[in-house]
Amino acid sequence: MPIFVSGLSQDTVSYGGSVKYATAEYYGVSLGVSGILQRGISHNDDHLVNELGPNQTGVGEAWLSWHYDQFRITAGDQRINIPFIGDYDWRITPILFRAIDASYGDSDNFLHATKITRYKPWGDDRFLDTTAYTDIEQSTNGMWGVGGGRSISFGDRKVNAQMWYENYDDYTRIVYADSFLSWNEYAAAPKIGLQFIRGLSEGKALAGEVNSTSYGAQLSMKLAPSLAWTLNYNHIAANGNAYGNGALVTPYAHNTSSGPYFAQPFFTSTQDLGSGNAYSTDLNWAATEQVSLGSRYSFMDLTPAAGASSSHQSEYLIYGTYRFGGVLNGLSLTDFAGVQTNSTSDKNFWQNRLALQYDF
Repeated sequence: MPIFVSGLSQDTVSYGGSVKYATAEYYGVSLGVSGILQRGISHNDDHLVNELGPNQTGVGEAWLSWHYDQFRITAGDQRINIPFIGDYDWRITPILFRAIDASYGDSDNFLHATKITRYKPWGDDRFLDTTAYTDIEQSTNGMWGVGGGRSISFGDRKVNAQMWYENYDDYTRIVYADSFLSWNEYAAAPKIGLQFIRGLSEGKALAGEVNSTSYGAQLSMKLAPSLAWTLNYNHIAANGNAYGNGALVTPYAHNTSSGPYFAQPFFTSTQDLGSGNAYSTDLNWAATEQVSLGSRYSFMDLTPAAGASSSHQSEYLIYGTYRFGGVLNGLSLTDFAGVQTNSTSDKNFWQNRLALQYDF
């Protein structure tokens, strides 16, 4: 999370990665295992970034999978990608989950079910029975979730929709739904999205009483074959008697990612900032096969508590990736640089994330 303190340095340089081996399928059965490593370079414990500071050595993924036609089920320590649960953003080592994950279908038409018992955050090489709310030490039984998606075409128009139910033990129950309308025959035609998110308390409600409702809208279009623009909006209804003034509780995405929220900043998470209105706009340019550039502006008019002032958080972000070719194929250099301003502080937060990555 950004810290608005004058003169505070968070300079952290680390190296490492993840190496995975997966077998070929034999009668639909395959195995996968990965090793993870993270080491610091001249670390100063006074200003480490939490997720890059700790040394990590160990086994990351370790799973058994069975695949038949459009059905797949995987059990073990694995990557998962469903709303508010995933290996979001990028760090040196991945976020992993000890889970049973089953799906049928393709990316447009699917049924999906997941049961998670443990998770490994960025800054740890152990699988934990707690959550990303690190100030809450009580263990839980994880979460389970089910979801489905459907795609329907009407002439040159296509509608994609999905709905999920997720139950986080002793934290929250989340209903998530979105739908997109697109035109297939026109490259420059807009794509329109709508979003609904509802969160309620579950069990002991360890993070606090949850009563959250969010709505969202998105407009995206190709301004040119290689230039994409997106405009995003979310409204989070205020509730002074609930956690975060009506904010959504996300046990595995807290202070990590905004997940599927349309309007989101990069350095903070929409659902962790309170209730109100959130806006963002993105511009992405695939300049060449090797170079991609982008920018984002977000404005979070969100209030964390009843009677408090809005953060009026603005974030200005630029980013780019260069992919090497030839004998260096697989090597890429990525940089995210930005600044956040906040009405509750007279200081600005600046951060630059530079990563050299090799995929082989």
